[in-house]
Amino acid sequence: MILKSLYLKNYRTYRGPEIVDFATGDQNITIIKGNNEVGKTTIMNAITWCLYGREYYRDKGNEPIFSKSTSYDLEIGDEDTVEVKLEMEDTKGKTVKFIRKLLFYKNDLGQCKEDSTDFEILVDEIPVTFQSTYIKKHLPSDIKEYFLFDGEQLESYFTEDNSNIKKSVYQLSHLNVLENTIKHLKASKRDLEDQLSKLNPVLGKLRKNESRLVEDIESNNAKLVKIDSDVANWNRLISENSDQIKHFGQDPNSLIDEKESLKEELKKIDNRIEKEEERYGIFLIKNLPKIMSAPYLLNVKDLCKELEEKGFIPARFKKEFLEYLLEEHECICGADLSEGSPGHDKLLKLYNETDEATNIADHVNLLLGSLNSIIDKFPLKFENTLKSKRSTIQEFKFERDNISKSITDINNKLAGIDEDKVKELQKEIEQYETLISINTEKKGGIKKQIELDEKLLVDVRADIVEEEKKAGIKNEIQSSLNLCNEVLSEVKTIYHDLEEDIHIKLQDLTSNEFSNMHWKDFYEGVVIDKDYDVKILKEGGYVVPNDLSKGGQLVLALSFMTALNSLSGFGLPIVIDTPLGRLDEPIKENIGKNLHEYTKNKQVTLLVTGSEYSDEFRKGIRDHVGKEYELNYIQEKDGITTIECKK
Repeated sequence: MILKSLYLKNYRTYRGPEIVDFATGDQNITIIKGNNEVGKTTIMNAITWCLYGREYYRDKGNEPIFSKSTSYDLEIGDEDTVEVKLEMEDTKGKTVKFIRKLLFYKNDLGQCKEDSTDFEILVDEIPVTFQSTYIKKHLPSDIKEYFLFDGEQLESYFTEDNSNIKKSVYQLSHLNVLENTIKHLKASKRDLEDQLSKLNPVLGKLRKNESRLVEDIESNNAKLVKIDSDVANWNRLISENSDQIKHFGQDPNSLIDEKESLKEELKKIDNRIEKEEERYGIFLIKNLPKIMSAPYLLNVKDLCKELEEKGFIPARFKKEFLEYLLEEHECICGADLSEGSPGHDKLLKLYNETDEATNIADHVNLLLGSLNSIIDKFPLKFENTLKSKRSTIQEFKFERDNISKSITDINNKLAGIDEDKVKELQKEIEQYETLISINTEKKGGIKKQIELDEKLLVDVRADIVEEEKKAGIKNEIQSSLNLCNEVLSEVKTIYHDLEEDIHIKLQDLTSNEFSNMHWKDFYEGVVIDKDYDVKILKEGGYVVPNDLSKGGQLVLALSFMTALNSLSGFGLPIVIDTPLGRLDEPIKENIGKNLHEYTKNKQVTLLVTGSEYSDEFRKGIRDHVGKEYELNYIQEKDGITTIECKK
């Protein structure tokens, strides 16, 4: 279908009547220009309200749908209508009119209230009886976003779960219809098998076994395809990551690995140094009392030796004993030692020659014995031990310095390299390699199971043939079941062929359109995998949609959506609200140059602001613009928007 005209009366700010005639033919682009908040999005809502009775592009609010300006002019008891007419032309050249009206009136309190609504569809002025069926067949609400694009929402399109994207693809390409057909056929097949089991239990059981084996084989073959796709993707990612790593220089991984190994060695050396220095300190603390007292003890020992050499130790007699005899004037043997006697004079001479040390000779002798015992326990090779320990510590420190120097040399070689990025890339490579290994092993098991099931299937089908021979003439249920199997097989083939064809075309169209629209040459195209995850190829790897700027995301989404529109089974026009809001000038210029080409044979309507409709964009698009309108806002009675035709 193509748009022919839009009629607005009393619809929000459009008091009207206002009419937009849409461009067709070679100059198939319509421009509707207006500032923000003057009614561009209101036109989008007018279309959805007319078709579906809902304003899909309006935030929740309490504003009435009828024109406030008109409501002010109504007298109590007066009524008027909100009216939106959308005139289109179908693929057979018939004129189709969608007309939705809403009655509103002013009550006794002077308040305007909504009343009844009316909706009709006319095909060449003939009313359509089953309106919902007609809408569902030609313009179902589920596909509205593929001909009515909200530029602001497009930016976030790829932030959603990609299951929504896959759902959109299947819906627009009618793959969902085939899926439902397959489900229905499978259900019918099971029902027929149950009926057959009642008539012929053996044959019914064989048929069920056949169906189970077929489904298992199909399921496992799908798993193999998925594994092959995943492995191919993982190998591609490994290659891309390896290429990115190579960009950092020749084999940075080996340098990083060597650096990490040296760091581990450095930690071990630091631990050894710490332990040796701890032992060194403990040795010093433990022997400190002996070390500090050694000079004094050795000095005492020398003094004792000197007394010994002089004969005072051990003492033949103590001086205090001689003094005692002189005071007693008598020897212990009874000899006379009175003063003036020869014995007294001789003893007095001996007393004067005897050292006082003889009085403590016994104590000194005991002390000397203790000193010898203590000194014998001293670390006699203390200094040698200290030197040995210091030498060990120095050797470790020397080794540490060499390792640190090696790390510094590697750091110099790695200068300018994002090590975290390289590690991340290498980690991903290892993860992908693990996944490939696991799935390769899994693939082998699946293949063996398929071989086993295929052999069992051959046997089961042979048993079915034998059982059918026994049963004789085939009954109606058997014939229906055979037909159901044939149809199911054919639909599955169509489904898989179409799925592959849609996937390839969608990827090619999206890639071509994105490359045309985006001005950066290093983007090499778009890849869409089987799960409809989207990646943008670039030199040295790829980026995902969220890595793009807001403008880049909009361009990608616009490329994807227009590609889907082209692949849909519906002849849909394209209406885009605020398509260029966040785009840089080079992208706007490229879109202006290429919009007509990648929307070839599609009718396009752009709702733009003045800044979006820049000179460069206008220059690229002007040869293909057939209609151009400007929205004017009149500030009275809560505002009125008028539509002025400029071309």
